[in-house]
Amino acid sequence: MLTLGNTILYASLAISVAAIAGLLLKDLKNNNIFYKLVTPAIISVAGLLTFAYLLLTYYFVTGDFTYEYVWQYSSRDLPLIYKISGTWAGQPGTYLLWVWMIFLSAAWLAKTTKHATALARRTQIITLVIGAYFIVLTLIQTPFQSIYELAEVPLSFVPADGSGLNALLINFWMIVHPPLMFIGYATMTIPFAAAIVYLLTKEDGWEELGRQWARFTWLILGMGIAVGGVWAYVVLGWGGFWAWDPVETASFIPWLTLTAFMHAAALHRKNKTTFSVAAPILAAVTFILIIYAAIVVRSGLFNSVHAFGEATTGSLLLSLIFIISLVSLVLGMRRYLEEPDKVEEDKGIWNKTNIFYITLLIFVILAFISFWGISYPAFIQITQGIKVNVASDTKNFFNLWSYPFTILLLLALGFCLNYKESKKEAQKKTLFIVAGLSIITMFLRTDTFYVLDHNSPFWVSEPPIYKLIGSISVISIFPSLIYATAAIYQYFSGYMNISNMRVKMKGIGIAIVHIAVIFTLIGAIISSNFTYTNERINMPLEAKGILLNVGDGYGIKVVDYSTRSLVEATYPGTAIAEVLADPSSLEGKTVTISGKVTGLNPIEGHGTLVELTDNSGSMGVVFPSEIITLPDDLGLTVTGSIFTLPGFDKPVLSPIAVDEFTTSGTYRVQSVQLEVYQNGKKIGSGVAEYLEGKGGSGTFPMIDPSLALLGGDVYVIFQGISGGTLPMTLKIIPTINLAWIGIILFAVGIIMIMAVKSKPKGRL
Repeated sequence: MLTLGNTILYASLAISVAAIAGLLLKDLKNNNIFYKLVTPAIISVAGLLTFAYLLLTYYFVTGDFTYEYVWQYSSRDLPLIYKISGTWAGQPGTYLLWVWMIFLSAAWLAKTTKHATALARRTQIITLVIGAYFIVLTLIQTPFQSIYELAEVPLSFVPADGSGLNALLINFWMIVHPPLMFIGYATMTIPFAAAIVYLLTKEDGWEELGRQWARFTWLILGMGIAVGGVWAYVVLGWGGFWAWDPVETASFIPWLTLTAFMHAAALHRKNKTTFSVAAPILAAVTFILIIYAAIVVRSGLFNSVHAFGEATTGSLLLSLIFIISLVSLVLGMRRYLEEPDKVEEDKGIWNKTNIFYITLLIFVILAFISFWGISYPAFIQITQGIKVNVASDTKNFFNLWSYPFTILLLLALGFCLNYKESKKEAQKKTLFIVAGLSIITMFLRTDTFYVLDHNSPFWVSEPPIYKLIGSISVISIFPSLIYATAAIYQYFSGYMNISNMRVKMKGIGIAIVHIAVIFTLIGAIISSNFTYTNERINMPLEAKGILLNVGDGYGIKVVDYSTRSLVEATYPGTAIAEVLADPSSLEGKTVTISGKVTGLNPIEGHGTLVELTDNSGSMGVVFPSEIITLPDDLGLTVTGSIFTLPGFDKPVLSPIAVDEFTTSGTYRVQSVQLEVYQNGKKIGSGVAEYLEGKGGSGTFPMIDPSLALLGGDVYVIFQGISGGTLPMTLKIIPTINLAWIGIILFAVGIIMIMAVKSKPKGRL
C-alpha cells in the first residue's frame, strides 16, 4: 500500500537524483541542459519534505492510528504538545527530521552560493548524495507505514487508541532536545562536504564556505547535549546531568572532534599551509562520528535509556561509515603526500602551531576515551557473543581516564590563548610553574576529594593503574583552572581596549566561550564530589504537615500530596452547568450529560441518587434500584429526561441509556508538596512528582536553587506512593548552577562569534 507520505518521499528521492545529475553534467561536461533547474529542484525537495513532516505531525495531532508509527508513539489522552513531539520519539520520525534538515541546508546553500563556483557545486553534489541516501533510509524505515501492511486486518478497522509515549518523554525538554541534536547532525553535512571537495581538488575557500555551518553545528550540538543533561537532571532523577550513558556519550564524541576542527580551522584560516590536512580530516571524522552516534541509538547493542533498539537500517549506516572513512583516508593520505616541503624559520619546538597540535591531540584522545568506553563492550558482544562492560563501573572509567587530559587541555588553553613569540620564555616559565603545582597537588591527602571514591566497589575490583590515577586529589585541577581563567581574563581585557567593534565582539565572544568551560567544569567537579545524598527516606502518609527528622540535621515536611490525571478529562454531552442554569427549557426533552461518580445516596421509594461531577458542576441521576454499587471516579454518560425530585432543590435526571467512559486517562501524576529544613531552618520547598503511564514511569524531582551562595540545589526525588509511605531521596547538590551558567555563556559566546561574519577573501 503506497501511502501519501511514502509517495512524497519517493518523489523527493527522484528529484534529488535529477538535481545531482544536473550538477554532475555541469561540473564534468560543462553541460547546462539541466543546470538551471538544479536550484528549483533542491528547493522543491526541501518543500516536499517540509510537507511530509507537517503531514506526519497532522497524523499525530488528529490521532490517525491507522499508521503504525502514530499508534506506537501517540494516544488520545496526550496533551497536544506531546503529540507533536511524539513525531521524533522513534527511529522513523528522527530519520525524516534528519533528512528534512539536510535538504533545508542544501536549499540554503543553493540560494546563498547560487552554485556560482566549482567548489559550491561540488559541495552541493556531496550534500545531495548524503541527503538522497538518507531518503532511502527513511523509506526503508518509514513513519508512513500503515497497520494494514503489518497485519491482515480489514480496512474498516481503526484502533481506538495508541500506545502513547513513555512517561520519561512527557517533559518540556523532549520538545527541545531531539530536534537540536538532529539539526546539528544535519548541518554538519556542509562542512564535511566542503572538506572532502578540498581533499579531492585542493580548491581554496572550503573553510570559508563551511565556517558558519561548522559554528552553527557546534552551537546546536553543544546546546543539544546540554539540554539533554538538563533533561536527565530534572526528569530521570539521576541527581546529575551527566552519567556517560552510551547514547549521550556518542553525541559528545563528534562535538569534541568538531571543537578540534574549529581550532585547527582558525589557524588554517590565517595560513593555508597550516593544518591543511588535519583540518579537513577532522571535519570528515566529525561527520563519521555523527553517523556512528546514530548506529549507537539504532543497533540494539548498547545498553542505554535512549536506545531505540535494533533497526533494519543499522547495516546501511555502517556501510556509509565504511565508505566515508575509506574515501577520507585515501584522500587525506594523498593530500599529505602531495604537500610541498615547507621551508620556514625554525622557531623551535615551542611555538603556537605545535601547541595547537598538542591541543588537537588532546581533543582526539578525549574523544577516543569516550569512543572506546562505549565501543569495546559492543565489539566483544559482536565477536564473542557475550555482554561485558568496559569496567565494573563505566561512569568511573570515563571520569578516571578523562581527568588527566582535562588538566592538560586547561594548561594548553592558558598557554595558547595569549601566546606571543616575544614573550615565549616568560610564558613557558609560568606554564611550568602551574604544571608543577598541578603535579604537587595531585598528592594532597583529603577525605573524599579524589578522582575515584575509595569506598566504591570499582576501587576494589579494578587493576593497579586505575587505583593509581584514582588516587589523584581533585584539588590538582584547580591550578590549571586558575591559570586558564587568568589567561581568559587577559584575553578579554585585550579585546575590550580595541576600537574596531567587529574585532572586539568576536574576541569577547571567544573569551566568553572559554570562560563557559571554566564555569561548567567547576560546577560539574564540585557537585559530583560534594553532593550529600540520603536515599532511605520513607515519609508516612499520616505524617502530613509534620516536620520529620531524616538524619544528619535535615528534616522534611510533607505539606500536601495528591493524585491527578495528566490531562483534564473530556466529558461527552451537555455540560452539567448548562443544564442547571436553565432546566425548565429542557423539560420534556432528552438530555445527555457525563461525569464521574462522586456519591451514592439511597432514596426510599425512588431508588438511588448517583451524583455525577464534570468540569462545570454536579448533578444527580436517579437509578430505580435502591441497591447499587459503583466505584468512585467511574465515568458515566447518561441520556434521560429532567424532572424534579421532592425535597431536592436541584433537578435530577431519569436515565434512559447509560454508558461508561474513561475519566482519568492512562497517565496519572502523583504530586508531593514538600519543605526541606536543615538544623530547623527551611532551606528549600517545592513539588516533586511521579508519573505513571503507558510505557513505564518517570520521576520529576523537586528542585529548589535556594543555596544561592553555593550555586546549588535542594533536590528531592519522589518514587511514588508505596505501602502507605512516600519514598524519597534527598540530595544537596552544591555549585550545580555554575554548570548551567556555563551552558548559557557558551551559547552567548558562540552566537557573538557567528554574528561577526568574516570578510570574504574572494567569491565562493
